[in-house]
Amino acid sequence: MKPRDFFSIWSPNKVVWSRWVKPIVFSQLNPIRIAVVPKNHFNFNMNIDNIPLPDNDTFIVVNLPGVKSIELSIALAQIGYRPVPLYNCCIGANAIIPMEEIIDSLVSATPILQQLEIPLPAPPAFLIDANRMQDILKPSPGDFDNRWLVFPQDFPSAKFLLSQGFNKVLLLQINSVPDPDLAHVLLVWQQQGIKLLTQNPLVLSQPIPLKVSRPPLFRYFWYRALVMLSLKRNSAGGFGSVVPDASGTGSG
Repeated sequence: MKPRDFFSIWSPNKVVWSRWVKPIVFSQLNPIRIAVVPKNHFNFNMNIDNIPLPDNDTFIVVNLPGVKSIELSIALAQIGYRPVPLYNCCIGANAIIPMEEIIDSLVSATPILQQLEIPLPAPPAFLIDANRMQDILKPSPGDFDNRWLVFPQDFPSAKFLLSQGFNKVLLLQINSVPDPDLAHVLLVWQQQGIKLLTQNPLVLSQPIPLKVSRPPLFRYFWYRALVMLSLKRNSAGGFGSVVPDASGTGSG
């Protein structure tokens, strides 16, 4: 397969959720990288007997660290969910967020996804990396700062989800409390009539109700701009840029 084929398989033309698939990680594929991706290196046979089967009113957000989100997404796809990757950062030398294994797992999972006959109206499972905001005090000069956040604009609106018949979301993550950026997304949905549930998919547990409290700067019109100031955008799209040396002139 050519690099563009991978994106097409994860975002089929006729699937309504494909418009939210982030292209940045797929744009970093090349034939050499595709050829050397390790086979049978990832766990695409996760036990998800405790996760509810797809129904007509519940969609999923998978917020697990690293490749776990992709591994879980293939298990979910095998029972009828539609994986929607939202990874929004680049790879680079000395990267703060390791992305190579995530990209490799997407490549390795693609032939499996391609063989599945997921129904067009299947509920979406949006995939993000729980490690997207690595807990460091300050990036050092020379680091490739590719930390990233999610915003409400990265997901379908509550109005659109409700119009598709979805009035519940199941958040699959290890912790019971959502990350601050994700809390902004969930609270918007909650306020507009979508019921929130959460579950740790890595242990034997069942979905439980989730109530999200108001996070700092919620609904402030300059929240996104303020957050962007602390992150590094990439010219190719998404997040990721080298931290400059403070003593440098910044020219040349």
